[in-house]
Amino acid sequence: MALYSRPRSGAAGVSRRKFQIFGWLAWPLAAASWLWLGHSAQAEPLQSLTLPQFLAEVEQRSPVLAGRRSELRAAMERPAQAGAMEDPMLMLELWQVPFRQEQLPLMATLRQPVPWPGKLRARAKVMEQEPARARAEVADTARGLKVEATRAYFEHRLAIRSAEVLRELQRLLNSIVSAVEIRYRVGRAELAELLKAQTESASLDSLLLDTDRERDLAATAMNQLLARESDAPVAFPITAPEVRTLPPLAKLLTLASSQRPELRSAEAALLQAQAREHAASVEQAPDLAVWASYMASLRGTMEQTFTVGVQSSIPSFSLVKSRAAAREAQAQASAQRAILQQVAARVGAEVRQAVLRIETVERHLQLHSQTLLPTEERAVRAAQVSYQNGKISLALLLDAVRGLLSHRLEYERFLAEYGQRIAELEAAVGSPIPADERRTP
Repeated sequence: MALYSRPRSGAAGVSRRKFQIFGWLAWPLAAASWLWLGHSAQAEPLQSLTLPQFLAEVEQRSPVLAGRRSELRAAMERPAQAGAMEDPMLMLELWQVPFRQEQLPLMATLRQPVPWPGKLRARAKVMEQEPARARAEVADTARGLKVEATRAYFEHRLAIRSAEVLRELQRLLNSIVSAVEIRYRVGRAELAELLKAQTESASLDSLLLDTDRERDLAATAMNQLLARESDAPVAFPITAPEVRTLPPLAKLLTLASSQRPELRSAEAALLQAQAREHAASVEQAPDLAVWASYMASLRGTMEQTFTVGVQSSIPSFSLVKSRAAAREAQAQASAQRAILQQVAARVGAEVRQAVLRIETVERHLQLHSQTLLPTEERAVRAAQVSYQNGKISLALLLDAVRGLLSHRLEYERFLAEYGQRIAELEAAVGSPIPADERRTP
């Protein structure tokens, strides 16, 4: 009977794996009945939760992401504000009224500021990069939430899988304790052996307590991401990590250069600084206004008249301000170029580091599935036969069982870590790994 299952492509296939590691360890007469009872007693979860379902729910319910989207909607309104013209001004005056008030001339004046051609467009262009930066913030927040949610999901799954392994081992050790007790009663085992077996079985309770704590911690983290009560029930995670062949590093770097939101944000900041420099030069032009007046008499007789005019500011004191703004924008553009270069270098490093971590975890999985677990299986089988024949002590048999438990738990940890590392790589690239790159191990 197999000790382990190698990871399969497809979440449904992996979730249906039944790890059976204790059937051949139980005493011959009790093996079949224990195995049947152990698996039939496992109740099916009332609710199940796949990783895509959890990620979609986090994206829908996260207050942080909702806030970022609201900021994006706000940023989309800024270009229209910057490019809008000023309101016209209506002025009513009693114009040159005599003290005797024989006449009451009324003048109505309408004045409209008219910016120098290109000023409004330059101001709006500065604000046009605000939505791009806000959109990048939304994407970056969603990227971070996906990594955090994936990590919590697989931590929860790891705790559940570890508890299953420990409980199965506890049932096995209980059967060993019963067998040693029988051997002790007939004088074939020492009291120390019986006490050692009982201690080994009881010590698993401590490991189970730690595992239950890790499960509750992971469930609390999942509830936090969903903005729910911390003690709300969490559905059973059924998605197992998928081992896949990664695309070449050069392809991943190309994807990252076009998908990472930090790069888009840095590029938008550079364009905004350049737009500010252009706007500062345009602001040196004079401000214009056109106006028209109409005069009529409310009392007495006088000829109706009208007046039209154009006015312009004289750029003088404002030149100090606009030139300083231009120099500031130049410095900002230089700083943003450096930031963009640094972000590009950091993105490339993150992609390569994520690939290296995934390759290391995959080698651990292969080592456990192809070497360590089969070796431990043979060791425990040999120890069982030797102990039954009285050739080795119970301590050696228990050491072999502990070695099998250790490697089995490590395998589960590396499997969970693989899923987390894949999420980190997708976050480093800025997009999911292409589906056609997956493989069946």
